[in-house]
Amino acid sequence: MKTLLITLLVLSSSLFTFCNAQFSNLINFNAELPPLGSLPQGSLTLSPSGTVLYGMAQNGGANNWGCIFSIHTDGSSYTDLYDFTPAGGEPQGTLTISASGTVLYGMAYGGAHGEGFLFSIHTDGTHYTDILDLNGTNGNGPVGSLVHSGGLLYETTGLGGANNDGCILVLDTNGNHSRVLFSFDGTNGKVACGLLLSGHTLFGMANGGGAHTYGDIFSIDTNGSNFKDLLDFNDTNGQWPLGNLILLHNKLYGMTQNVRGYFGNIFSIDTNGNHFTSLYSFTGTNGAAPAGGLTLVGNKFYGMTKLGGANSLGVIFSIDTNGNAYNVMLNFEGTNGSYPWGNLTLSGNSLYGMTYNGGVNSEGNIFKIDTDNFATSINQLSAISGNIHVYPNPSNGVFNVVCHAERSEESLPIINMYNMLGEQVLTETLRSAQGDNAIDLSSQPNGIYFYRVIANSGELMGEGKLIIQK
Repeated sequence: MKTLLITLLVLSSSLFTFCNAQFSNLINFNAELPPLGSLPQGSLTLSPSGTVLYGMAQNGGANNWGCIFSIHTDGSSYTDLYDFTPAGGEPQGTLTISASGTVLYGMAYGGAHGEGFLFSIHTDGTHYTDILDLNGTNGNGPVGSLVHSGGLLYETTGLGGANNDGCILVLDTNGNHSRVLFSFDGTNGKVACGLLLSGHTLFGMANGGGAHTYGDIFSIDTNGSNFKDLLDFNDTNGQWPLGNLILLHNKLYGMTQNVRGYFGNIFSIDTNGNHFTSLYSFTGTNGAAPAGGLTLVGNKFYGMTKLGGANSLGVIFSIDTNGNAYNVMLNFEGTNGSYPWGNLTLSGNSLYGMTYNGGVNSEGNIFKIDTDNFATSINQLSAISGNIHVYPNPSNGVFNVVCHAERSEESLPIINMYNMLGEQVLTETLRSAQGDNAIDLSSQPNGIYFYRVIANSGELMGEGKLIIQK
């Protein structure tokens, strides 16, 4: 039975219903009154428990230089964890949480040399530490978000490095042993806007530079070798990406802000740079100029555009992974937010996000949107219909995946593993669709991971949580 689409927008306090989706405005930011903060920046970061969200605001806070905050997923217990100062503030990007769920890592402008810095802070707001100051040589102007893996942090900067076109930097979580992995030079990109880690390879996009000056897609090994310019954007395949990539079935998916005749697009490309496909082009009325990445739930992507829609203030949308069934779930109209930036964050069957402006005070907000159309969430513990069983759980990183498919697959299923940041840490073809499959994730640190097993038909066979305890 098809789900009835509710086309009438119903306003009740801060609750909205649109296209079978329920929207709740959880927090309206205010630079002067609690909750302190204004103009939120980046995406929300989910705790391992799935009940607390962490984020940053660029302005506001006690010193009007921005703040770090937490809020429960039900909209309660908003807490101003830390207020930035003139010595370093206006935070950039999205917070990264440790595998233990106790430490947050982030980036901001300012610092000892005025060119940006990296910091850590405990999730209760204590132990704030400036762990590295950028000085131009090691980067200037942090962009994107930190990637945390194996006790190391990877970051990108918009300027600095050997050619002042930005660089990729690696350091440990104490700020020690930092080194520049790669310096962009314009021809191979400039202003990288975030990284995706898969195994020992980093994938990313640059907002400018490349063969046509519109940015590119690149890969590089985590030791700094083997840089590859996978694709140069032009005026027909996309321009000026401003978000992160997501990995599914050995394909990278992302968005650009502009393309000839359109207002950006959603694309896919093989991890080796082949088979670029523009899956969907924004027209303006259905969204324009996305400034974030896609969030995968089941066989659908969810995302936002910072412009366009019915009120030219941005939209929330869903689309099948094959590029079909594009649906505007919500048009922002000011009081419910405007100009959303960043990604949507999944917890249970709800997506959480922020807008840079709008809300009751026109200084941004935090919202939640629910829909009946979600496929089973990555946060669920049990596999679908008993098709998949994983043991031992917890494990030391070596575990078995047992499939109970009705028939042996002509093409075997694929297992994808994600850490708490949503970064894909493993993708592997299983050896059997009707038996045991040994998987080795022992190179990853202790923590909570999510698995998703997908049949060659593209259907979800099972998903759940795995805990690594060594």
